[in-house]
Amino acid sequence: LMRFAPRLTAGLLSCFTAHIALADGSSAGQIYAPYVQPLEKEIELVGVYDARSSRSLIPSSHWTKVGYGTALWDHLYTEVAVTRTVAENETYTTVELEGIWQITEQGEYDSDWGMLFELETSFDRSAHEFTVGLLNSRDWGRWTFLTNVTAAVEWGDDIHDEIETALAIQTRYRASQAIEPTLEIFMAQDTLSMGPGLTGIVKFDGPEQLRWNAVVLTGLDNNTDLSVKLEFEYEFF
Repeated sequence: LMRFAPRLTAGLLSCFTAHIALADGSSAGQIYAPYVQPLEKEIELVGVYDARSSRSLIPSSHWTKVGYGTALWDHLYTEVAVTRTVAENETYTTVELEGIWQITEQGEYDSDWGMLFELETSFDRSAHEFTVGLLNSRDWGRWTFLTNVTAAVEWGDDIHDEIETALAIQTRYRASQAIEPTLEIFMAQDTLSMGPGLTGIVKFDGPEQLRWNAVVLTGLDNNTDLSVKLEFEYEFF
């Protein structure tokens, strides 16, 4: 299995990258690690500004997400979140139920695996989405590579019924716990962007800690211009 895992990773990435043209919209967002900490609770705040080029069919937008999550069991994490999105003259709010299932123990194999499940619905319009994702993390020396491959089904009267796929990758150099340089890549039908960032952990008294992540992404296609992402996760037990 340890020898098979790298080949499985490469095969899945090739498959989803080949079908990335099915995706629609911006995929610049969160990148998830496949880990669940037992008894962990978390308050999350995420903000993304996504500027589009004049040739893009998708308008520029910005969105803010606030969520609360907890580990139900040793290998299952759940979160409820509310997201407010502003795009041109339209503002809408969605509620999301999210789950992360840690499949393998950390360090058990040469890479670690998990699954992501998301069910999202809008308060302001008839729009729904169900997402399934494969999460992978692998270390090479002081480098960590996170890979998220997702497929989403969208339906509703106010959106096109379709299936979307997306690929997100984060490369992180573990310089220190407080601050680590990163590089993130996002791919979807209307998104191809890449850019540097910084991430780290601020420790408090006891088991509490604050994870933060800041990234600036530059568009590499005719649709994407510039994206800025800020993430804060306050973890406690």
